[in-house]
Amino acid sequence: MAKARIAVIGAGWWATQHHLPSLLSYPAAEVVAVVDRNPAKLQAVKDHFGIEALYTDHREMLQAVKPDGAIVALPHALHYPIGRDVLDAGVHLMMEKPFTLKSEDAWDLVQRATDRSLILTVGYPWNHTSHAKAAREAVSSGSIGEIQMVSGLFASMVIEYLRGNPEAYRGSFKFPVTGPGEDTYSNPELAGGGQGHLQVTHLAGLMLWVSGLRPAEVFAFMETFDLAVDLVDAIAVRFDNGAVGTLAADGAIAPGQRQDHEIRIYGTKGSIIMTPIPGRLSIHYANGEVREFSALGAAESYPESATSHNLVDMILQGTDTPAPGTLGAITVDLLDAAYQSAESGQKVAVRRHDAATVNR
Repeated sequence: MAKARIAVIGAGWWATQHHLPSLLSYPAAEVVAVVDRNPAKLQAVKDHFGIEALYTDHREMLQAVKPDGAIVALPHALHYPIGRDVLDAGVHLMMEKPFTLKSEDAWDLVQRATDRSLILTVGYPWNHTSHAKAAREAVSSGSIGEIQMVSGLFASMVIEYLRGNPEAYRGSFKFPVTGPGEDTYSNPELAGGGQGHLQVTHLAGLMLWVSGLRPAEVFAFMETFDLAVDLVDAIAVRFDNGAVGTLAADGAIAPGQRQDHEIRIYGTKGSIIMTPIPGRLSIHYANGEVREFSALGAAESYPESATSHNLVDMILQGTDTPAPGTLGAITVDLLDAAYQSAESGQKVAVRRHDAATVNR
């Protein structure tokens, strides 16, 4: 059978725990190269997976291997420059979240992919669930009416990553090959921000995909407490249709403590309540009818293999994606404006860098 030849750029935690096992076990994929500037990480990849095609320079790899597609799973600040090189080499791209740190960079990648007729998708696992599809269909069909308000909550266990102490989570996340670097999520020069860029991007990417909304104005409070990056965020948004919304996030949840992930969407004819983890969805209509969906199992509620499989299927079969590059860029629009607002203490208007919309 035909196989998509995929290179993985970045041999850190997420690539070695999720992307490489996912690709290596997928019959339609062939891992043709792994790139990382750290030789020790490449050796760990060789020892654990038996992969021989290892590179410390992504440009050298792109020229020598000429893969069909590439997955970029690197510290956030590297997403744009390396993603740009991948697209300029004529290679289809799946970018890990956050797509980029700056809005103009995100839309530059979208334009480069469009100009070259290349696939550009973002690593948002929640968007691939049956619940995300059903909720999006409820909005696009008009069954809940015109959206007036959205609300999102993301309380998660990442504070030790943001402190530069990833080993504190080895018992929780296992790190079978390599764990995150101490600077990966704690150093603003690499991470950009903290909870916003690491976690709110999940929430926003799903909320914006389901709702089809685009942010127009943003006001945000962000608190770092004892960290160099934000730990707790409160973001207010006015959307392009006049709807308003909030995104609240806290990264200080402790191991064993309940984590909360929720999206609520309120329209003129009904509302949607999603809890991606543990995988629940209900739609509540103005006439009193309630549609309860079957709960998702643990593997389906966060299908981490779906993102890399989707890239392969897009290359080989022309499959659609629930996480297109335009969605990644719109999510960056929101987050970039939120960080600007938190720094300035002022409301920030989202400046459009494109003429595109999220396709429904």
